[in-house]
Amino acid sequence: MTTQENLLQALDNEYKSYNFYANASQAFGLPFSQIFSTKLQDINALNLHLANLNIPIPTNPYISTILPNTLRETLENAISNENTSVALYNTLIAQESDKQALDTFYLLQAASFNHHIPTLQNTLYTIEQNNQNPFEQIHQGKALLDETGTIITQLQNGNLTQGELESFLNKLNYSLIGGIILGAFGAIILNEFLNKDKE
Repeated sequence: MTTQENLLQALDNEYKSYNFYANASQAFGLPFSQIFSTKLQDINALNLHLANLNIPIPTNPYISTILPNTLRETLENAISNENTSVALYNTLIAQESDKQALDTFYLLQAASFNHHIPTLQNTLYTIEQNNQNPFEQIHQGKALLDETGTIITQLQNGNLTQGELESFLNKLNYSLIGGIILGAFGAIILNEFLNKDKE
């Protein structure tokens, strides 16, 4: 495909994204409004390339976007859309030779991958945690504490493998219980190393 075709395909994708976040922002606010505020810049960056190549800039054909009924579903749709954008830019990058266009494609892809997707996923995770049964949360916290005790014993006995440690750390998240355990576990590991140095 030509640079013109690649730019127009990218612009169509950003137009669609712009309208989705405009509607989601009005319906739900954050985090959609935060992402929406960056979309006009993305569109302007692509329009600048088109103007430099004397290519007519099409108007946004996506007048309205029908959103799901719930915040959770809208977040899931947004994450899916962003993953589709990342895949699209992979394709456009692979078939593009113009350096300026490539730089813009990389920047737009990085925005989706490094900012938009994590922001949406964190919001979805928070919703899921808040909707979780309190007794289930307590049960999960107790199980995590029990496993922490086992891991610490293995560490002190020198029986802990790197795979077991990585598997355990992957289970921890940025919830309160996970953060507390991760902080305490880091202190224990440091203490173990200091004790070994003394021996």
